[in-house]
Amino acid sequence: MTVERTLPPAARQDLEAAQGEYAYLGFLTIRHSRLDAPLRLVSDHFRYVYDGDLYIGLPFEWTVVTDNDRPPEARLVVQNVDRRIGRALRQLNERAQLSLVILSSGDFDLSQDPRQEIGTAAIVYAYAHFELSGIEANVIEVSGRVELYDPSSEPFPVVRATEDRCPGLFR
Repeated sequence: MTVERTLPPAARQDLEAAQGEYAYLGFLTIRHSRLDAPLRLVSDHFRYVYDGDLYIGLPFEWTVVTDNDRPPEARLVVQNVDRRIGRALRQLNERAQLSLVILSSGDFDLSQDPRQEIGTAAIVYAYAHFELSGIEANVIEVSGRVELYDPSSEPFPVVRATEDRCPGLFR
């Protein structure tokens, strides 16, 4: 998948218009080794089939990845209407991997349930290989920071000689 981080001029004009012709939908994929299958959500109330995968309709909000002198970062807020999502994300012992693709509703047959892709949908905006960190969950929403893996934030050395790990050193 080619990752596009700038908005095409036609999409920008449509977003800035008083009444756009199409809606722009976020297709979010959350992967983690402890999840049975990736969580696939679309920012709509209906289910969609995109690239052969079924995305469950669940409203969520995202921000565009920052592009300044700091590492790239975005924000993700998912409505906690299905508590399994919040529970699954909070119980992860490592960061989950995220990818987000923004597509136009004009690329789908909206008369079907689930909505079917017409041909190959044109990607308006996307980011991939990001991680979800700083997860906060309550009864209303689950939110977190979306950022790239930063090896400089890892402790050095990775394996520390603690009393639990190396009891002979502490006797």
